[in-house]
Amino acid sequence: MAHDGVSKWLAYHRANGELIGRGGLSGSTVDGRDCLEIGWAVRQQFWGRGYATEIGQAGPSYAFEVLAAQEVLSYTEIHNRQSRAVMEGRGMHHERDITPPGLVAGLHGIQDAAPFALCAVPRSATSQDVSDLRPILGGGQ
Repeated sequence: MAHDGVSKWLAYHRANGELIGRGGLSGSTVDGRDCLEIGWAVRQQFWGRGYATEIGQAGPSYAFEVLAAQEVLSYTEIHNRQSRAVMEGRGMHHERDITPPGLVAGLHGIQDAAPFALCAVPRSATSQDVSDLRPILGGGQ
């Protein structure tokens, strides 16, 4: 599914240029339904510094305020407690578990049915105005 104006981006450390990770909005299909998904992958040495939280905040706000989306989904491996905490901290609620192809802890390679937690945040659950995100989104003052 293509959505104009959305994609994952790379994040680099401002001081030394080191790659921190990637994140952002992308089009996805869940249960045959097209949707906007917010996702992130942060390199382990940068965990716990708020980078995933910034992405988890900026992406849905942009989706609601600029793209007029009605809902944003996110999903992560069942065992990924840190990502679940970011999702829930940004107002997302656990809808259900899904089993698309993916990685499974302790198994080698892509599995046909990997357990993921599917979380969602509807437009009505967010109150942050996108103007508060200009520094994150690169929009200046």
